Amino acid sequence: MDEALRVAAAVTESDRRIFSDGPNAERLSTELSSSSEKREVPSQWAQVDALTLLPNRALFFEALKNLTATAERHGSKAAVLLIDIDRFTSINETFGYAAGDALLKEFAERLTGSLRGSDSVGRLNGNEFAVVVPGLVADVAATMVAGKLISALLRPFRIAEEDILISASVGGALFPDDATDLDLLLHRAGTALHRAKELGGNNYRFYTSVMTQQIEQQLQLETELRYAAARNQFELYYQPRVSCTSGNIVSFEALLRWNHPKRGLVAPTDFIPLLEETGLIVPVSEWILKTACQQMQDWERAGLGQYGVSINVSARQLQHASLLAQVTSALAESGLDPSQLELELTESMLMNAEQMIAVLKTLKQKGVRISVDDFGTGYSSLSRLKSFPLDALKVDRSFVQDITADPNDASITRAIITMAHSLKLKVVAEGVETEGQAALLAANHCDEIQGYFFSRPLPVSELEPLLREGMRLPNMFLHRPERKRTLLLVDDEVNIVAALKRLFRRDGYEILTAGSGQEGLELLARHDVDVIVSDQRMPAMTGVEFLRRAKDIYPETMRIVLSGYTELQSITDAINEGAIYKFLTKPWDDGQLRDHIAEAFRRKEMADENQLLQRQVQGTNKELADVNAQLHVLLSRTQERLTRDEASLNVARELLQYIPLPVIGLDTADVVAFLNPSAEELLQRGPPLLGREAKEVLPETLLEVHRSRQGAEPAAEGDKFIELDGTRFKVVCRAMGETSQSHGSLLVLIPHK
Repeated sequence: MDEALRVAAAVTESDRRIFSDGPNAERLSTELSSSSEKREVPSQWAQVDALTLLPNRALFFEALKNLTATAERHGSKAAVLLIDIDRFTSINETFGYAAGDALLKEFAERLTGSLRGSDSVGRLNGNEFAVVVPGLVADVAATMVAGKLISALLRPFRIAEEDILISASVGGALFPDDATDLDLLLHRAGTALHRAKELGGNNYRFYTSVMTQQIEQQLQLETELRYAAARNQFELYYQPRVSCTSGNIVSFEALLRWNHPKRGLVAPTDFIPLLEETGLIVPVSEWILKTACQQMQDWERAGLGQYGVSINVSARQLQHASLLAQVTSALAESGLDPSQLELELTESMLMNAEQMIAVLKTLKQKGVRISVDDFGTGYSSLSRLKSFPLDALKVDRSFVQDITADPNDASITRAIITMAHSLKLKVVAEGVETEGQAALLAANHCDEIQGYFFSRPLPVSELEPLLREGMRLPNMFLHRPERKRTLLLVDDEVNIVAALKRLFRRDGYEILTAGSGQEGLELLARHDVDVIVSDQRMPAMTGVEFLRRAKDIYPETMRIVLSGYTELQSITDAINEGAIYKFLTKPWDDGQLRDHIAEAFRRKEMADENQLLQRQVQGTNKELADVNAQLHVLLSRTQERLTRDEASLNVARELLQYIPLPVIGLDTADVVAFLNPSAEELLQRGPPLLGREAKEVLPETLLEVHRSRQGAEPAAEGDKFIELDGTRFKVVCRAMGETSQSHGSLLVLIPHK
């Protein structure tokens, strides 16, 4: 076997190129098999990977055996490293298998070039490679090699005339520390690789005994999880979603819980990923669908209200062919209206769900609602959002958490709400835990909120009593009362705050006080504030920093610094940025300070009036534009109708012209309005008949028939006959206007024997 390793190592660069080429490889194999003096070589080449020219699994294992034996003799250590390309399948799917093969070959060359001459590398299968690093004295040397391998793979790979960035995960085990049995050593390196993959890839991990314990626990958990559904251990909790307009509960999110007989309530993060990994998520999701839909119907029949329910769709479930059938079956069995069911997809799932657009559109056509969960944490673009049949976006809790303190989170949330509304999508904020968060979201026109501030997820037994009590959002978050002039005083010195309150109370202001910038931000979230007066030197957050944040989140406020310290540069910068309206110094003159504050309120009210006027003008312009558009549509439709009527009239006239029977049209004043050629030939005796009164030009016998049929039903009398120029005619008289826009009457003379 040492001879086989020597042969593999002796392959020159030109030999590699020849051997890696498909046709040449076939020719070389034929020549080797037919050569009597190289009769032993084919068995050696059979242990070399044909694509990368690295030792395959069998040959690598022999090398591992030899190198660990040497390490044992010399009392040193050896490391086994397993390297796996992250998300390699997507390379094949995107660029094709030829590009995937080219990537593997260059990957193998990078690995070989990063190792010492004494190290051995092999390809075990697919995109998994292995390295043996012998002669180690300290464990840290193995981690250095693993880090070096990952760094070598970070440079772009040139594949299919494109630069492709990939990453790899490395799992390692040490001989003899982790195992002396080689199969067990490789197994434990694989365990470490699996852990590196779990952590997101592009990193390395070495085996520890804790990993074995974790795997054993996971296997035990998986076994118990497979029996959970059959033993009725799953339960649904429901978290309300409440409207920021009406304050009422409008729907619930159904959340899976596992009541383990020994462990108690198992956290979803501990078993949901395992459901995904094992594929159990598909049958469990079907149970969730049916149970949640039935629960909504049960509440409605019990008189507790009509609610919608939102259900999280997993990536595995979205790719499963039975999703449409599962949803259809759940709705049919429960009798729930499809509009009451909402399926939640994560934003990251949109990136890989192109093939599911047709299924989602079918569900949307049935009336089922589609929303995007955890919005803002993925990479979906506006064009991608437009391609999916969405109804709502759920703002991720990471933005809501600091919305009252972080201007960036407030701006992002406000932008998401504005964007979603422009796309005609509803906005739901999840993870709302404080009064300030709820107030700020409601003020920024968020449609619904969900979180512990209103209610934690509850089982049915705890939720039903709250529904009977009419649980709802307090009115203070819905319709804010008519506001008084509101002044916020922020200062960490209690005596200063008390003095300012006494000073401004006489002016009738609504006065709020805070001892720090953080408290001030919380008050701003809960109240409509007009003017802010802040000290500069405060612990944790300076006045300028506080007012900068206030300006970003509440740009309509008037912001004033009242301080005994003149930090000129920071104050000047803040004024130039527009964060500060005025800088006033301590000690103050009572009269002047009151005047400054009164002026600030006047400016604020003027700005509010201008803003209101601007909104009214914009609203009026929009209404005018809408009316104009409606008039344009109406005019177009009228014009189209007139054109059609004119065309119909022309067709009718032409038809009547060619009817071989005399046809006479009289208007409402009994004036001749139409004669076809047959009528003109029969009645023409002198001047033209058109435009003349019927009594002047029509025979008296015909006039008598016409008068007798006026106002009569078509079947009211028998047939009328007259004789003209020796020919007997049956006279048919029809009043116009019953089924058309014409008026008058039409006389048709039919020869009768």
